[in-house]
Amino acid sequence: VIISPLAVETEGLAGNLEAGEQYSAADLLKAMLAVSSNDAAAAVAEFYGSNNFLNQMNAKALELGMIQTSFFDPTGLSYLNQGTIEDLSKLVRYIYKNHPEIFQITANSKVSIFEETKKISKELTNINNFTARPEFFGGKTGFTDQAKSNLITIFNYQDHKLLLIVLGTNDRFGQTD
Repeated sequence: VIISPLAVETEGLAGNLEAGEQYSAADLLKAMLAVSSNDAAAAVAEFYGSNNFLNQMNAKALELGMIQTSFFDPTGLSYLNQGTIEDLSKLVRYIYKNHPEIFQITANSKVSIFEETKKISKELTNINNFTARPEFFGGKTGFTDQAKSNLITIFNYQDHKLLLIVLGTNDRFGQTD
């Protein structure tokens, strides 16, 4: 995926991506998951075709029974992106069962991505405060001005997985704790 100037202009600086750089889609996924890189999300959507990408996101949501969820943009920045705790729970269960490697990425305190043209690695520090905890299995942060701070986390608790979803708060880590 080649990073376009339009992708770089997307709100937020996370990921420190520059126009003309080239990354694997897998590395851009790491940037999206660990540091909420909107640039990476925009670049991946451009690569697959923005409308196609959104259509696939919405189709997957329906396939998973997420009937109260709609995606309007690939970054999650628009207030038109909507979902519920119930739908997010369905998504988490699907990822846990079918793509557990996603949680492995989010549980790391740092991730490395490799820029293909310059042949350099970049280390990104995860913005999730729980990565240092041994019981943290994984999760994802979110924030918009309208939705405030949000957090999905899974913890290992007494040989069970515990899912916590906090939405619309000013203290997502404190409330999760």
